[in-house]
Amino acid sequence: MSNYRIAELDFDSIKTNLKQFLTNYRDKDNNLIFKDYDFDASSLSILIDLLSYNTHYNAYLGNMVANEMFLDSAVKRESAVSIAKHLGYTPLSYRSARAKVAFTVQDPTGNPSTLTLPKFSPFTTTINGQQYTFANLDAVTISPLDGVYSFTDVEIVEGVPLVYSYRVDVSGPSEKYTIPNKNVDTSTLRVSVQNSYTDLTTTTFTLAENLSGVTSTEKVFFIEENPSGFYEIFFGDNVLGEKLKPGNIVTIEYLVSNGDSCNVSGNITQVFSLGSTVGGVVLNSSIVATTNSSGGDVGDTIDEIKFKAPRFLSSYNRAVTASDYKAIIEANYPLVESISVWGGEDNVPPMYGKVIISLKPYEGYTVSDAIKNNIKTKILADKKVMSVVPEFIDPNYLYINLDTKIKFSSKNSRYTASQIEILVRSEIENYFKTELQKFNKNFIYSKMSKKIDAIDLSIIGNVSTIKVQKRIVPVIGAQNGYTGSSIIKFANKLVSGSITSTAFYYTVNGVVYTAYLQDNITSSTTGTLDLLDFYTNTVLVSSIGTVNYTAGEISFDRLNPTGYLENATDIRIYSRITELDISSTRDLILVIDDGKTDTASKRTSGLTVTVTVE
Repeated sequence: MSNYRIAELDFDSIKTNLKQFLTNYRDKDNNLIFKDYDFDASSLSILIDLLSYNTHYNAYLGNMVANEMFLDSAVKRESAVSIAKHLGYTPLSYRSARAKVAFTVQDPTGNPSTLTLPKFSPFTTTINGQQYTFANLDAVTISPLDGVYSFTDVEIVEGVPLVYSYRVDVSGPSEKYTIPNKNVDTSTLRVSVQNSYTDLTTTTFTLAENLSGVTSTEKVFFIEENPSGFYEIFFGDNVLGEKLKPGNIVTIEYLVSNGDSCNVSGNITQVFSLGSTVGGVVLNSSIVATTNSSGGDVGDTIDEIKFKAPRFLSSYNRAVTASDYKAIIEANYPLVESISVWGGEDNVPPMYGKVIISLKPYEGYTVSDAIKNNIKTKILADKKVMSVVPEFIDPNYLYINLDTKIKFSSKNSRYTASQIEILVRSEIENYFKTELQKFNKNFIYSKMSKKIDAIDLSIIGNVSTIKVQKRIVPVIGAQNGYTGSSIIKFANKLVSGSITSTAFYYTVNGVVYTAYLQDNITSSTTGTLDLLDFYTNTVLVSSIGTVNYTAGEISFDRLNPTGYLENATDIRIYSRITELDISSTRDLILVIDDGKTDTASKRTSGLTVTVTVE
């Protein structure tokens, strides 16, 4: 048997091995039975093909079965879902976008003492030419203030409300009730149980996200995804959760979501219309959202299940360590591209008793206060340690300006110099998109350089000059628009004598100047910042700020600009750094500058590519 080859998996190799086995097969007298036998020209070839096919089929089946038993190698969603179930992780369903609106009802019928916006009142809005429906999940009741009926901060959720009812036949967790919509938003589920068709007494049941504190009488339900991709709910067994009784009526309310189709940028004015009356009044005027719709998502893919399930298990649905907070937010709020979490004792300055959370969304630079509050109150509130307070801070962005020069040989090249420029620019932008723009991702000069060289053999070499940039927004006209209490951190060692800024208006002795900042070296590690006239380059105000080159920090004694130049909304401070690589810290994210060159304001282009033909 030691001479038999049994590791082959493909059909032809198996067939060859079988023929070799028969060719060498001997009888009890050690004589070859099939000596000089032509297997391919005989009927025995059919039997060998059949054995090869059967062996190959079983090898493939065994391989696939083994793959589907492990989360890392599973290729079928139902396999990944089943394994994740053992880890206590339920895949995230579709998530509806949520918005907030405010409106006033003029002269409702009878001028009542209270006014109620009924549950599931339909709000409609148009996004990219498509009309979508939103609804409030709960009734909202207000009282008039000075005779004015104003609804404020009403949360509305995208989706079509549906209601399904089931009769309990076999009580206990073995009977499961399927939600017949794959794009259900399970966060909107409302489950109630009626005693019977004749007894209308109804009890509300809540979702048990974990087994902690679930008693035998707790009115809870559980949820999981079945092999067909539908979610289903089930109830307890009088050990973990109350057991239902035959004849009970289970009613399920939920919204069917369109996922991320309803996410609207905060820079757009979103308008809703209410499709029902409130207090007998038709709201003719358009309702402008106070917070645009966001948070919509299409749920977990199989790759996301593979990534999240083991990390969710490690936290046991409890937020204790920094990685626990990260895993729980990733599992429950999918629109965060990158998360950084650290203890308040590690913060500078320390914030004892707090855990610091910084979130970067897929779109835009910061997460809205409404989303932060939703994560704090609805996702973390019942999972965190009681004495620890979550503190959200916005990401700290460090913008990078690149001036890249390419040496290009036109001999035997399929590209022109202008085409090479486009390819290089695309490769650099793709490097930032895939390798950076997240927390704890460092810029590695050699890595980017190799990617540029690999674009085409016609590229002889490349070199890039790097500047880093911070953006500040001082309060215009304030006495202390920007002071040393707000240290500007580059988090990398700065090159002395390389700091400059874009232009802005500044008043000195009653005269408004167009001015900019420039550093003045005072020692090997420190310097000052001077305010210079944009046109004469003479110093208007000396030592307006200080620089620590080693720490990569700038602070101002005072900086109160009079105004910004046209089309400018901030002041950009540029500097070179001492290393080719750029480091990222806990809350720092490296992004490429999206600005264009503007000599009138000393603004530098984010990416310049120059191709020299040799």
